Amino acid sequence: MVGSRADGWNEVKDRLDAPGGGLSGGQQQRLCIARSLAIKPRVLLMDEPCSALDPTSTRVIEETMLDLAREVTIVIVTHNMQQAARVSSQCAFFLAAQGTPGVIVEHGDTGPMFGNPQDTRTADYVNGRFG
Repeated sequence: MVGSRADGWNEVKDRLDAPGGGLSGGQQQRLCIARSLAIKPRVLLMDEPCSALDPTSTRVIEETMLDLAREVTIVIVTHNMQQAARVSSQCAFFLAAQGTPGVIVEHGDTGPMFGNPQDTRTADYVNGRFG
């Protein structure tokens, strides 16, 4: 069932007639994931999926993403470097200067991108020297 795959079914199964706005932030995010899965996508785009969530809700969303990644390609956009390192197998570092479009500075397997980046701008960012 779609709702159970988004890891929120047991929490909301007795409140199916209640408005979604009454759910916690993490529950709302899982509801959005469940709704997205209902159309059986091949790719799921998530823009800052854990923004403004508490650590417990973030952990649940990340576990859900890792579970779903076995069946659907998930692309996330995040400024959270720790999250990118935890949940991705491939990543890309985009950088834009003031008033110019962004460019891909580096991309590849997550481990090397964080452990041994090839571009100094990537190294500076993942090591917290800017951003």
